[in-house]
Amino acid sequence: MQRFVFGLALVAALAAAVALVPIRGRTVLDRWRAARSGTEFVERSYHEMRAALGSEREKPRPGRAGSASPARTAGHPARRPPTERHTDEERAALDRLVSEHSGR
Repeated sequence: MQRFVFGLALVAALAAAVALVPIRGRTVLDRWRAARSGTEFVERSYHEMRAALGSEREKPRPGRAGSASPARTAGHPARRPPTERHTDEERAALDRLVSEHSGR
């Protein structure tokens, strides 16, 4: 009976790890939700497994064809200004606290 409970616990732990641990940025559950059907899920999983083992070239993902970074539109600035603004008094107080706690 102990072997059965241990085996059941082991299978449950492996299933949880497979379902919840991200592989190459996505979990199995994320991949399942992204697939339109069960056959598409199995096909994508098979090709990703083969690509990970190096026996097949990785297929490009939809929406990522062309460039590695998203294209910026003309109306958006490259960098946004910081959203938080601090006064000189706040910076001085923070520097004082850091120096007190660091032992300098």
